[in-house]
Amino acid sequence: MRELKYRVYIPEFSKYVYFGLNDFDYSDRYLTNDEYPIQQYTGCHDSSNKEIYEGDIVQYNNGDVIRIGYIEFMSGIFFLNYNDETDEELGYLLVSNLKVIGNKFEHKELI
Repeated sequence: MRELKYRVYIPEFSKYVYFGLNDFDYSDRYLTNDEYPIQQYTGCHDSSNKEIYEGDIVQYNNGDVIRIGYIEFMSGIFFLNYNDETDEELGYLLVSNLKVIGNKFEHKELI
């Protein structure tokens, strides 16, 4: 069972706030505002042992080709979405071949 952890990007401070289920405070304006989407931890680590969250931009090296995409959660499944509008289910990828290189809030130019 994966650990349930989350983060929220706060643009006015240019940083993320990380929290778990026990830390969730419904009165916090950042957690109840659609302007600040909550991103979920995938339960996976990249090749550098960095946690992978929704919204992370990752580089995937399958040995033949290196592709860049971002992590998205849809219909209960984490996907790696690519610029060419294709995607792969994260559970079928070797996460040791993934490297987090940014996120969609701070590094939009990478997508």
